[in-house]
Amino acid sequence: MVVSRVDEEISILRSWKRMSGGYDAMSKRVNATYAETRDIRETMRETRLPFDVVWEMVGFRDEMDWVETQD
Repeated sequence: MVVSRVDEEISILRSWKRMSGGYDAMSKRVNATYAETRDIRETMRETRLPFDVVWEMVGFRDEMDWVETQD
């Protein structure tokens, strides 16, 4: 399980590196798109980013991590 989590983190970091404008600019774009669509899949299509990156930038991953640590 730890290995898959590390691989997931590496994948996310690599995708951030390929983003034009850097993480901050892309995060603003993702959040603006999500605010309009309220749909992860539509945000993925509009930003051309993979699910895990959009999930992270919108903040759902942080929320899920927080919920998991509450148990």
